[in-house]
Amino acid sequence: MAVPQAAVIPNYHIPMRSFEVKNRTSSEDIKKLRLITAIKTPYLPDGRFDLEAYDAMMHMQIENGAEGVIVGGTTGEGQLMSWDEHIMLIGHTVNCFGGSIKVIGNTGSNSTREAMHASEQGFAVGMHAALHINPYYGKTSLKGLVTHFEAVLPMGPTIIYNVPPRTGQDIPPSVIHIISQSANMVGIKECVGNDRVKEYTENGISVWSGNDNECHDSRWDCAATGVISVTSNLVPGLMHKLMFHGKNPSLDLKLSLLIKWLFQPDQPNPIGVNTALAQLGVVRPVFRRPYVPLPLESRMEFVDIVKELGRENFVGKKDVQILDDDDFILV
Repeated sequence: MAVPQAAVIPNYHIPMRSFEVKNRTSSEDIKKLRLITAIKTPYLPDGRFDLEAYDAMMHMQIENGAEGVIVGGTTGEGQLMSWDEHIMLIGHTVNCFGGSIKVIGNTGSNSTREAMHASEQGFAVGMHAALHINPYYGKTSLKGLVTHFEAVLPMGPTIIYNVPPRTGQDIPPSVIHIISQSANMVGIKECVGNDRVKEYTENGISVWSGNDNECHDSRWDCAATGVISVTSNLVPGLMHKLMFHGKNPSLDLKLSLLIKWLFQPDQPNPIGVNTALAQLGVVRPVFRRPYVPLPLESRMEFVDIVKELGRENFVGKKDVQILDDDDFILV
């Protein structure tokens, strides 16, 4: 794979850790997954996890064809969890559903030591793979990115997550080229765009689109393995169809209204999906701060979108409703 001249990294290497954890699954097994849902974490009014609602959501994902879940990712609000909560939820998901769906734990951190420790714990409780973001806020050099990922890769199958708008730093192809030599490097959740996706797939690197609005073209025009999706929290069956049944521009267009609503410029994920699941009656209308629900106008728009796409295509059995401001609990 050609390395862009401007992003060449000095020849540098640190030894991998001296042990390898025996995994319950292989990198090749993870590379086959086409639809992975970044699962939302529901809460009780006192702020604890609502495991009954979570388990029901997991059943809906499995029944509608999702092959994997990201536990405690951005959508699952891992950034608002303690590590005890985080590892507990990964372990719970493995214990209850690990035989039916692949469990990928978000154990990334801006601290390499923390990422290593969390990954050790995640694999110890049985997760099938880890999701690792590049160090955010403080950031590091390109050489630092390589050493960060080399420190966590020996522990088990790993998907690297590149989302510059959240981290403030792109993971360039030069870094991916180096760390892809590890047998545990499964692939990339890529949010930069389909040109980058195509660059990787043409060089034999597995990619999942991290952008629901681009995932159809990523899959069918750029040879992406599939998508790690937020939208599939709501319409897993339709997202499964989009990833498995060949090109379908009409379905892609049909879903675009929902996707645009979920990812409003001034309302970052997971605000939209949290609001939607509450109005569908799938989760309690409880938000962990700093997240707050979408404004009333957007909540009304969602009801119209559900009617347009068909209530039967959404998770849950209750009628969609417009919640009032007073219906929401902030914890």
